[in-house]
Amino acid sequence: MSHVTAENSHDLLCNTEDYDQLESQQIFLGYVSLKDPCRPEVKPSIVHCKTAGISVIMITGDAKATAIAIAKELGILEEGQDEKKYCFTG
Repeated sequence: MSHVTAENSHDLLCNTEDYDQLESQQIFLGYVSLKDPCRPEVKPSIVHCKTAGISVIMITGDAKATAIAIAKELGILEEGQDEKKYCFTG
């Protein structure tokens, strides 16, 4: 098999029989992580809602652990609150 370049990569990847050879002799370099930051106006808005007596809830498609971390970052879920009582999956 020839060296993979940007020009020939599409043709090489179209043939699934070559995957074993293409994916061998790889070196793990590390992980990449992305975080989509919350908009700056969100946290103050949550504070205003709570001050006005509005119960703030968050519905997301994220994993439960991710949702909990974001909820804590934004003040939706406060430190010391029982996650089992306030966080649900379904």
